Amino acid sequence: MRTHLALRGALAAALVLPAPALGQAGEPPRPDGASVISYAKWGALGAAVTAGVIGFSAHRDADELFTNLEALCEADAARCVVGPAGSYLDADLEGRYRDVLDADSRARTALIVSQVAVAASLALFLLDLGGDSEPDNVPYDPDRGFGFRSGADGRTEFVYVMPWKGF
Repeated sequence: MRTHLALRGALAAALVLPAPALGQAGEPPRPDGASVISYAKWGALGAAVTAGVIGFSAHRDADELFTNLEALCEADAARCVVGPAGSYLDADLEGRYRDVLDADSRARTALIVSQVAVAASLALFLLDLGGDSEPDNVPYDPDRGFGFRSGADGRTEFVYVMPWKGF
């Protein structure tokens, strides 16, 4: 039950929170370099974590329900007779067993969604790596700035070298 409430709350928050408008096809790229993929990769990662937490919670609930069912069977073994169809003859125990199966199914579904979201996030992170294969050409001037200089006598000095352009 808590899992359904958490999913409904997350869906409601996603529908209510304002989303940034997507740019039109002819629009130049943003100056900060952000793209839809830059945001989608984090959204997919967040969905993976959320689905994983929901899956583990549902798994814990299923384990708890099954432990309670086993405790009832240990207390009164006559109640736990299984019919020819494979179901419990006691309607209360059969209902509890169905609850275990439902919780286990929810856990399996949430964990599979989590794994798919992790794969999607990984793919989006890899797609976001694309772009220029070469770094910007920034000239390096070794005769400028702070640095260490070794003297002929073996001493090392920390110096600041100022560029000087002759006449």
